[in-house]
Amino acid sequence: MKITNKLNLPDMLQRAVEREYTYRDKRYSITSLLDPDRVLMLKRRHNDEIEQDVSECIWMLFGTVTHYALETGIECRENEYVEEHLEYTFPSGYTLSGIIDHVEDYIDDYKTTSVWTVIYGSNNEHWKKQLQMGAYLHYKEHGNWIGKGRIIAILKDFNKKDSLLKENYPKLPVQVINFDLGTPEEVEEWIVKRFKRIEYLEKLSDLDLPLCSMEERFNTGDKYAVKKKVWKKAFRVFDSLDEARELLIELERKYPGEYEIEERIGEDKKCKDYCSCCQFCPYYLEHFDLEHKEIMEELENVQM
Repeated sequence: MKITNKLNLPDMLQRAVEREYTYRDKRYSITSLLDPDRVLMLKRRHNDEIEQDVSECIWMLFGTVTHYALETGIECRENEYVEEHLEYTFPSGYTLSGIIDHVEDYIDDYKTTSVWTVIYGSNNEHWKKQLQMGAYLHYKEHGNWIGKGRIIAILKDFNKKDSLLKENYPKLPVQVINFDLGTPEEVEEWIVKRFKRIEYLEKLSDLDLPLCSMEERFNTGDKYAVKKKVWKKAFRVFDSLDEARELLIELERKYPGEYEIEERIGEDKKCKDYCSCCQFCPYYLEHFDLEHKEIMEELENVQM
């Protein structure tokens, strides 16, 4: 990945970010296995071309500093491990690699994240899978299964006032989230299936890779706004077209001809704002890249 520095931040920050994971054939990290199919493949295939600015990596750096402090700041007890680098190669030839932040009675992972991610539990399934794969690598290396995992979430946007006023808001800027990691057999079954899927994906072209789901694209979903024809602001907004039609029929009885239904297409927020490989994604180029769309239209006109 090419790291840019558009804001001319200190050079040391850029150099710190440029230390990254090295891609090797049939070797996949824990985090990459959890990427959507298309993102996983595009990141690997276009790693040398993808650009990301150092300003977008500040929180990642903050997390790295936390890990470094843990790794160098304590003396490990017996059967305790900090920043444990592990790999395991399956009979299929595929290798799983990962770094476990801390292992003793639990498999621990430290995360710098948003308060709202914790409140809504939006990353819980993803985090559980990470912990399970970390536990599996530790099990293959040492022979003992640790079935309990914890995410130690450091809340970067914690607000003391909100913690006092809002009932469901965390009371402290750090939260511990516990997980039951199941059995090594269950985890191994999931990893083996994932690698079989990856073997299939590796044979597909960029164009033929499965499209990310609406959830993976952070799609807001299509909405149907009932509004006055002369107004931009909606009277009511519905997820269902049928519900919008019911209200329109009701309004038509009182105010004939004054209201209409406006369809509002859901936005793919991740594609537009958060996807590092979007410039190599055919879906993104077709829907969001204006320059690409203009070129394609010109080609179609020439062919006609």
